[in-house]
Amino acid sequence: MKRVTHYLLLLLLIFVLAGAFSCSDEKEIVDPPPVVTNPKFTSISISGDNKVITIGFSEGVFKGGLVNQPLSGADFSVSLTGGQAVLDSFRLNHIANDTLAYIRLFTSGLATGEEQITVAPVTGTSVVNSAAIPMKASEKIYIMLADIGIIGEWISTGANLSVIFRNFGFDSVYMHYKADDTFIFKSHTIGGIENVVTGTYQQSVSSVPGFRIINLEQLTPVSASNQGIFSLENSAVVKMTYEVVQTSPQVNGLTPPTPELGFGSSGLLGSDNTQVFLRTDTEL
Repeated sequence: MKRVTHYLLLLLLIFVLAGAFSCSDEKEIVDPPPVVTNPKFTSISISGDNKVITIGFSEGVFKGGLVNQPLSGADFSVSLTGGQAVLDSFRLNHIANDTLAYIRLFTSGLATGEEQITVAPVTGTSVVNSAAIPMKASEKIYIMLADIGIIGEWISTGANLSVIFRNFGFDSVYMHYKADDTFIFKSHTIGGIENVVTGTYQQSVSSVPGFRIINLEQLTPVSASNQGIFSLENSAVVKMTYEVVQTSPQVNGLTPPTPELGFGSSGLLGSDNTQVFLRTDTEL
């Protein structure tokens, strides 16, 4: 009996020791610490008219120091270097926790394609994510303005109008060449009559320095083809000298002006068909 008891006690001791060793071999499972990541810029693009920059972030972002508020222009530094265009001001649009922000640029002068735009947070606390982790102050992103040629809004009034337009009683001509290769012309007579023409266009740089070529396909109110030349002059308000004639249906005595012959080479019309436009941000 004593041997049985000793045997049972020995077995119990073995089980206890085995359990102790087993427990000592098991490691406590500890979750790794969360990875802290700062929000970053991931993408940047610019519209075909050099007016709107779209910025992408690695995650939804907010204005730093406030709860669930969108970013504003005060949170970013936007600068322009190189080329000859000048950044006058900008406006930023953003929705809280969105991954995109939109910067409307207001520039003066003629962009050559050599202008670099740099976007950065103003401070290391200006932009935060949902966990209030800030974007680093050293974060930057860049994009270049483009040489957009005739793209934009233009207006001609008074003495800038061609002699032909003034003789027909017009007091202003507004043109909007869009980045999608469409255009709209609005002309107004002294009597208040508005004429609207729409269509598509193609522009190219001439081999003659200072001249560019434009071809237009008018779609409304009637179909027609037009061809001509233009020249851009850099200044605070960009100036364009412009001369175009209808080529189809052809008008007797009219020939398209060419860069080689310069302005005033529209056949019988001569310099009476040349007019000056100023770039404007106001759509009429």
